[in-house]
Amino acid sequence: MKYSDVSPPPVPTPAEQRDALAKGLGRARLWAEQGGLTETALREACLQDLRYDRMCEDLRGDWLWEIINAAGFRNAIRVPLLHALHDLSDLSDPENARQLCKLAQHYAASGDTTFRDLLYQIVTQKPLAAADYDFLGESELLTLEGERGFLCAAKSRGAQLDKFDWDWPEESFLREAGELIGETRIRELLSSTSDLDLNRFFKSWQQQLREKAERKQQKRRHHKKQQAQQTEGTSVEMVLEAARGETHCSWFRSWGMQADLIELNVVLGALKSSEEPAVLLNLIKVFSNRTLPEFDSRLIDLCQYPHPELQRRAWVALANLSHSEIREFANRQLNENQPVCLFSLFIRNYQAGDENRLLAALTLPDDDWEKHSVHRSAKRKSDGRPLTAGDGHLPVHSL
Repeated sequence: MKYSDVSPPPVPTPAEQRDALAKGLGRARLWAEQGGLTETALREACLQDLRYDRMCEDLRGDWLWEIINAAGFRNAIRVPLLHALHDLSDLSDPENARQLCKLAQHYAASGDTTFRDLLYQIVTQKPLAAADYDFLGESELLTLEGERGFLCAAKSRGAQLDKFDWDWPEESFLREAGELIGETRIRELLSSTSDLDLNRFFKSWQQQLREKAERKQQKRRHHKKQQAQQTEGTSVEMVLEAARGETHCSWFRSWGMQADLIELNVVLGALKSSEEPAVLLNLIKVFSNRTLPEFDSRLIDLCQYPHPELQRRAWVALANLSHSEIREFANRQLNENQPVCLFSLFIRNYQAGDENRLLAALTLPDDDWEKHSVHRSAKRKSDGRPLTAGDGHLPVHSL
């Protein structure tokens, strides 16, 4: 059997060089290191974004910078890049400008102040007429200059907000800046300035946050209103009938949150007397997010029931209660099989001195999602205080 030789030619033609640079092939880097890549081909790739599918492939600026240095063309390509950056408004393709700004960032990071000054100029003057590219240079300046770059870009956007409304570009800019320098520091920088444009940017941002919070509250109120309307006309008799005839009864949780004490006692009575696993599973959903009217040892029995989902639901309901029998049960389980939900029982049944014993028993699972749940549950509260080992509390496994 014959195999085709697909190894890169040692002396590539101009067409082969352009093809490799357009496709982002590793052979372009290899030729650069071996002296086989020409300045002409590389200059073209730097001045024009040659990507075929820009939706799937990231900008080539970082990759091209590596090739520029591998080929030793940093000085040779410098001047053409400067000319192109000075005349961004003449570019036929705005994506070329994005690639040029990324290369400018690398030149500036290497100590070339001319490119740094150009980035400031681009962010301030916004040379491209296309509104979708008013972010040009911001990411590079943020990465390069940190807080100083942020203030320059924020001031420029603040000036625009005198004529235009706040929109997704401002949100995207703040998100990136927050990841780089932190939202707290951003607030400090913007709240301590007397610059009119920065103040406008800050006020617009705060107004957006207030409107978001209000929309969130409205959504919550609407959701609660819907829940109330759904359960308002549902009697406890209808709940019991559905528990005996339906499969999932997922709406029992919201009904339980709206039910009064008398209705909850009726459901609890049915929970005590029923023996069918399917019915028990439905009934106990009522107490998923609502404390039972009183403790009943039947819940402890259900925690050990040979039905995984019913068993899990019983642990959830039991963890909402504080009772001496629950604590005794939790201590017994701690010394025996230590099920996943065990530590949740100590949230409302904790006693000073438990922390060392519980910490010794706590092990992190191998699964990343389960491990995340353990760490996240450290933020849960008992008696209004964070569950941390330092103040005598323990991170517990979330349900």
